[in-house]
Amino acid sequence: MREFPSSPDPTEAAALARVQRRVARGLGFLTTLDAGERPEVVDEPVILAANHRSMADLFLAAATFSEWGWPIRPLVAGSYFDRPGIGGLLRRLRCIPVHGSEALDIATEAMAEGWSVALMPEGRVVPESEWAPTGVGPARPGIGRLALATGRPVVAVGVSGTERLWPRGRNLPHITPWHRFPLSIRHEVLGVMEGDQPSVTLEEIMAGIARCLKAPGNPAGRAVPAD
Repeated sequence: MREFPSSPDPTEAAALARVQRRVARGLGFLTTLDAGERPEVVDEPVILAANHRSMADLFLAAATFSEWGWPIRPLVAGSYFDRPGIGGLLRRLRCIPVHGSEALDIATEAMAEGWSVALMPEGRVVPESEWAPTGVGPARPGIGRLALATGRPVVAVGVSGTERLWPRGRNLPHITPWHRFPLSIRHEVLGVMEGDQPSVTLEEIMAGIARCLKAPGNPAGRAVPAD
């Protein structure tokens, strides 16, 4: 198993943290964020896996990572990097473009430089009509392959509220100066995933995300009934 440094280059990490703080300040004009405490992991870098409900998830991720003081690099669909405005921001946030399976190789190399990475296994903004009773939609197995190939710990993350701030199909988020949308994050440290079947690992990770969405104090989005 290859060796992984525990943190990235401090100069590069500080540069990313500055951009994250700017995004967090901007998002603060529109939302209130309950991100909870930073996940307690004893071995970095890690892989964070979250559900995907809105275009606002990227901004929520940057604000959350800023609050946690953690320079994490998200994987984002490559097509967004070609869009005016957002493309430049994605590059400043050190996001990893996804153009197929090679993104997993890039993510692996990023972790080899000490970066933690964040993925949304559903691979697209999932409309509410397609959410399962668990609150998540169908997912792709790439994160299972990444977790098993690298042997890095996984943190499951449940995101709520972004689907109200920036509903799927809108070009822009809701901007209402008299109302700030509540956003919430809950997480569960899953640790190093065992086994050799990416599909099984994916199921375990998605089950962790579903538990986070049902966690007490995660009321910002549509309620997910408890078992």
